[in-house]
Order: sequence, then structure tokens, then C-alpha cells
Amino acid sequence: MTDESIVTRRRLLTLGAVAAGAAAATMEGIRPAISLGLSEWNPKPHPMAERMFVLDGVAHCYNHADWNHRIKRAALTGLDVSYKYHADSTPERYRMTPDQYNRDWQTEEVMDVMFLESPTDMITMHSVPIYASYWDGLVSNEKGAYMKGKYPERVLWYGAVDMFDTFPATKAKIDQVVRQGCDGIKFYPTRINSETMQSEGWFMDDAKLAFPVFEYILGKGMKHIAVHKVSGYVDGKTPALGINDLHKAAEAFPDITFHVVHAGEHLLDDTVELMRKHENVTAVMEGPMLFAVYDKEGFDRMMEVFMRKLDVERMIYASTSPNQHAYWIVNNFFDYQAPKGAKWKITDEQKAKILGLNLARYHGIDAKARKAALRMDKYGQSVSKNGYREPYIIQRTTT
Repeated sequence: MTDESIVTRRRLLTLGAVAAGAAAATMEGIRPAISLGLSEWNPKPHPMAERMFVLDGVAHCYNHADWNHRIKRAALTGLDVSYKYHADSTPERYRMTPDQYNRDWQTEEVMDVMFLESPTDMITMHSVPIYASYWDGLVSNEKGAYMKGKYPERVLWYGAVDMFDTFPATKAKIDQVVRQGCDGIKFYPTRINSETMQSEGWFMDDAKLAFPVFEYILGKGMKHIAVHKVSGYVDGKTPALGINDLHKAAEAFPDITFHVVHAGEHLLDDTVELMRKHENVTAVMEGPMLFAVYDKEGFDRMMEVFMRKLDVERMIYASTSPNQHAYWIVNNFFDYQAPKGAKWKITDEQKAKILGLNLARYHGIDAKARKAALRMDKYGQSVSKNGYREPYIIQRTTT
């Protein structure tokens, strides 16, 4: 299988980066979820749910409301693709309508979807700095700060910082999100220029622009930087979405862990080379984790490359929920095995590392103790008593 065949089957995810300022492309649909053989929803937790600690590497509290669209065309294109991603990867019975989906998601409903409706124990809430296209960046820092402040045992938060700002403004934003309790910083390397309406980007190895910001982040005690990469990458046309610029950044800042968000979508060989050379780089598989649901062959290919050539301790599960539901992604991975005849295997121990233990280790979380404590909060007690709530039940019945 060629790299290009993988990209073609994954075109939907590629297009999802349009809202972040990536180059637009022609949408190709994916097979509807009804034909994907997804497991039937069951309120009873999977047997592995009790034994594994699930820490979602990327979750989002989106604001798709009309009033939030700063550049209409970019925002609407991103929204259309985002909804198609939801619709084509969710069984019809549990699928939201466009009106139910395309709105300003609230923090409490996202918490409920994640913890009442799936085996998720914790989430990493990623705020998003797409300020050129959305007034609040698409996923606001205010929502992240609220979730982290109210649910510190359930939420890690990566605060959004816009590198297209001036250096003083960037430092002020870092100061703010650090004061509000963030656990890391989230960057986007591209945007739509509001004057030219063209995509533009910056690079992680820019010694004049990026390195002073990284030094400032370290000085504030932050050691985790997540950056949107790969999704939306078009060979040679969107270099800022590539990953070659991470080599010099990772080498220059060994005390920072650089989380490559969307790792595994494509550029597999480049990702392997990057991570082999730099132990402070992780693969956050936001997007590719869903490939197991609708692109099994592509998922198998990614897992073969990563499992055979990478350090499993740096592979991190991410769902990007509630865009698609974590219930099916996690349960699917609980049951996942290497294809017949493969020269590699995946053990339950390795699955546990990918699903949560790796990221927990990076953030100093005692997974066993935290899971035991979470059984006693309102989400843990509800699932223990009632099982899972039906996916998107509130969104499907009250909006």
C-alpha cells in the first residue's frame, strides 16, 4: 500500500484542517458508519474498562455557532467537514442532526458526554487558537480554564497561544493561561490571512520567532507543547503542517516534551525518523485513532509502522470528542488485534500504555490511584450504578 492511497482514504481528516488555515482540498466521503461493523451500544462497560486507565489525549469543547465565524468561508468549510466526519463515523441511531451539532458546545455537556457515556477516565482539553477564522479561536481558553478549575481530577488543559501575535502579546497570553492552571501550551502553525485570504504559517525551528517563546514557556514552568501538524498537509504546498521543523526545536529544548498532534495520519516515515532521533517527541494520534472504525487497512498500516519502529511509551490515544464519540473508539481499541499474518502483535499491556498510562506518566499522575478516586465522584458513581448513558442522548433530544 502506498502513502498516497492512505492519504486518499483519509481525505476527510485532511480537509478538517481547512479551518486552521490549511490548504483546501476536494472532499471525498468515507463509508457510512452503518456499514462499518461498529459494536452495538451497550450500557454495560467493556470488561477492559475496569482494568485500564483511559486518558484522552485531545478533547475539544467546540464553538460552531454562526456568531463565532470570523471568516465565514473558512469557518463554514471546516464546519461542513467536521459534521460529515461526525455523521459518517457515528451509527445512525445515535447521530446528531446538523442543528444539534452546529452550535456552541458547553463545558458541562462535554464532561457528561465524555464521562457518563464512554470508558474515559480523564481528558486533555485542548483549547484552539484559530483566531483568524473564529472569534474565540474555535475552542476557547475560557472553557478550558473553567473545566480545569472545576474538575482538576478529570481534566488536563492545554491553553491556546497564537504565535501570529506580537511577542509581548504572546507572553501575556502565556502568563494568563499559566495563572489559570494550564498543564501545557497548544499551538497552530497556520492561519488564513484576513487581508489576502491566503494560508500562511510559521515554523517550530524559527530561532527568532519560536525559540524565544519556547524559552519563555520553560521559564514559566511549562514543559509540554502540543502542536497541530500533519492534518491538512499537502506535500510541498503546506510546509508548516509538516514535521521537519520539529528536529531543531526538540534538539534545542530537551526539557520540553513536544506532542505532535495528528501523528499517524500520514508522513509515517518522517514521524518515525523524528521520534527515533528525539526522545522528547510524542505521537498524539488524534484522528488516526478513528481510522480503526472506518479505515481498518490504513489503521493496521499505521500501527504496524509505529509498533515495529517506535517506542510504544510515546504513543498517545486521542479522540477529538465530542466530534465523534469516544465510546466506539475506545471499545474498538480494547478489542483491536494485529491483522492475521502480521509480523507484529499488540498486547493488553501495550494498549493500556497507549490509552492512558503514557500520558499519565508525562503529567505525573498515578493512574491506579486516580482511577480508584474517580470511581467516587459523580461520574464514576453514575456509571457504576446505571451503566453508560446513551450516546449524545441530551443533544439529540433537547436541541
